[in-house]
Amino acid sequence: MRRAVFLDRDGTIIEDVPYNNDPTSVRLLPGCGDALRVLHDLGFLLIVVSNQSGVARGSITDNQLRSVHAAMTAALSLEKVVLDGAYYCTHGPDDGCACRKPQPGLIHRAADELDLDVASSVLVGDAPSD
Repeated sequence: MRRAVFLDRDGTIIEDVPYNNDPTSVRLLPGCGDALRVLHDLGFLLIVVSNQSGVARGSITDNQLRSVHAAMTAALSLEKVVLDGAYYCTHGPDDGCACRKPQPGLIHRAADELDLDVASSVLVGDAPSD
């Protein structure tokens, strides 16, 4: 089993733009590329786990979510960082799903799909709900 760093997206990897539906607004946070390369070099897989309730709220479409993700991965690529996975919860806060953080559904799904040792992994975010 492998260990991972689970990363929130907005405010952790990229600037937090509420309900971001515009890939041209994607900006990596300062030092993010360097930090992620160090974590990768230490043997951690890099996995995004992010709540994106804007989809359920109608503020962003699935296609826009994919475009923002693609812009983020392109920006990371310029920093020589490749993500090992990305898992998004597109439910609203009142939907009662098991994948919306702080529920562990996204982490469990990633662990199952990528053979991860959750006990040896960490989560990095910018909010208590992470």
